[in-house]
Amino acid sequence: MKNVLLVVSMLILVNTSFAQTKTKPAEKPPTQKEMEEMMKEMQQGMEEMSPEDKKAMEDMGVKMPSMNGLPQLTDQQIQDANAANNRIVPEKDIARIAKASSVTINDAGMPAYIDKIHSLVCGKMKPDYLARAEEVHKSLSQNSSSSHDVSQYAVAVLIDGKPMLALYLLGKSCKKLPDADNLNNYAAVLTNFGAEQYAIPILNNLNTRYPQNSTIYNNLGQAWFGLGDIEKAGEYIDKAIRLYAYHPQANFTKCLIEESKGNMLASVDAAKKSIKYGYSLKKADKLEKLGYKLKSEDLNWDPPMPKDELGLSKFNWPEYPKNVEDCKLLEPAWEVFKEECNSKISELQGQKEILENQMLAQQESRTSQLLQASQTGSQATLFPEMAYKAFIKLGPMVKGFEAVNNYVFADKFEAVMVAKDKLDELENIENTEMAAFYEKYKDQFGEGKPNPYAAACSDENAIRNKFLNNANTLMQQTERIYLNAVNGQTDKLLYYRKYTQWPDEYAYTTVVAQISWLTMISSQIVSFRDESNHCKYAQDGEKPKMDSLQNFDDVACKYVSTTNLGCFSIRSQCSRLIGEFDCGGITIKAKQNDETNRFSGSVYVGASKSVSVGKGPLSAEAELTAAVGVELDESGKTDVVAKVGANVNVAGQTVAGVEGRAGVNSGPSISGKGMLSGIDK
Repeated sequence: MKNVLLVVSMLILVNTSFAQTKTKPAEKPPTQKEMEEMMKEMQQGMEEMSPEDKKAMEDMGVKMPSMNGLPQLTDQQIQDANAANNRIVPEKDIARIAKASSVTINDAGMPAYIDKIHSLVCGKMKPDYLARAEEVHKSLSQNSSSSHDVSQYAVAVLIDGKPMLALYLLGKSCKKLPDADNLNNYAAVLTNFGAEQYAIPILNNLNTRYPQNSTIYNNLGQAWFGLGDIEKAGEYIDKAIRLYAYHPQANFTKCLIEESKGNMLASVDAAKKSIKYGYSLKKADKLEKLGYKLKSEDLNWDPPMPKDELGLSKFNWPEYPKNVEDCKLLEPAWEVFKEECNSKISELQGQKEILENQMLAQQESRTSQLLQASQTGSQATLFPEMAYKAFIKLGPMVKGFEAVNNYVFADKFEAVMVAKDKLDELENIENTEMAAFYEKYKDQFGEGKPNPYAAACSDENAIRNKFLNNANTLMQQTERIYLNAVNGQTDKLLYYRKYTQWPDEYAYTTVVAQISWLTMISSQIVSFRDESNHCKYAQDGEKPKMDSLQNFDDVACKYVSTTNLGCFSIRSQCSRLIGEFDCGGITIKAKQNDETNRFSGSVYVGASKSVSVGKGPLSAEAELTAAVGVELDESGKTDVVAKVGANVNVAGQTVAGVEGRAGVNSGPSISGKGMLSGIDK
């Protein structure tokens, strides 16, 4: 198994080195010799692997790599790749700038222009993929009830991580229905994947028809940025920001432009505005490289934190006895209470074991997906989509106890331990007083002696009552304070974990929390004392009946926000951003590794009839009244930001897309290259 880990680690390292992903500027790229040594070490590890280890790798979905298939790069090629990866802004592409500037498209000429671009795009697709794309388009066209169905589906698959299919469908949509949304969205995707020179004439046409539209301004800025014309890009980016101060994509590009000029404070400020209403790992990484530590208040967060989510405050237990009379009733009551707790704990332990096995199986599956992703270039993440944002936004409220797994919070439990020490002191005092009591009455009972039973009964009970009152008052108050603190901190911890754990992990977490709570409340330190033997013995009665133990409240994710886009919807369900297709049986039939690149930007969905109608593509600032923004980067969906407007709140859920509109805002492309690189050739 050691060789398995070696080979997997080396495989990921080599793939990362060739891909040149997330390399910091300060890091020196590996030389050709170092790369060769890594590959030799990996080859040796594979040769030394036993058949059992090879089978284990195959079971995890990891194919044994071939050293012959790895490219042979010179030191200069490796250095050039590293320099390109670490470039802040793209190099100026004179040829493509000239091409973009030389073309002007009027409305009449748009269909022919779109047809030309569509043919070029199709030429970049593999024949089998092109056939599948046409199959999807044909199926959509035959089953559509609206002229926007194909374009809606195109934006849906863009969000789902299939930009080439989106590009194909948008091209078809623009040829049939060249409206503002379709043309803008088509241009945004062209820009994102290296065909800025073809996107700019489309966007110029839209800008003439629909001035003062932040989405058009942003996409023009991104297109010129991708071509390396930083001055012109900055003009459009600033126009977009003037219309929407917190525009996620425009501000991120401004961040890069300011950084390239050495204006680090302005760069940080723009990055903070960019991430406020559109979190992504890429932006967080940039702020870290700029030396800024992202804070909780830097991020917007919609879901409210529920109070007492598990219903812990609803649990009741018997009173603490303050005298020997109380003990006659309350000691049996505590016994019943503890029996009920132990019974429930046993039941939960069975659930815990089942959930733990399910969790371990899912963790193994996710590990396998991560290993496969390292080979295929597909996407897989260690944590759920919303976790990375939650780490920053919610982390501070659990700082100091986020690693606690048994829900015993040491900082708060210290007071209980101090009270326990005081309890020992009270017991010592009681023992001293009882010794004096025995000395006082040692010769008082027997034949021919005074036999002062009433006095002895009163004196002994007084000692015991004094102890019970002092001891149980102390422990009751201390335990109440501690358990109230546990209640509050458990709420915070469960809320944090709801957004940072996978659903199977969270299910296990909640059962552990329930077991811990029952263990704590049934383990409270309660003292009991019998009535003095000198008193009349009380008759033993039946154990008191108690109400059934309180059930825990359901802690499943109740904050579910749904963004509708025709036959596709995104459910923001705590830690997950789940895309769901419901298109009358239409399937994509595309392999996951057919497209390894993802769109980087935002998609704003929906608007009330009073917003943006007749003003061109759906604008990012429409979010302020009636739209939902879906943030995307190379890792997939990273954020959903909703501003509830008059027409988007239905039965407690945020629902957008009532008009089936979507506005795509592309993000900055550093290299200006992508899947459409060399499209003219």
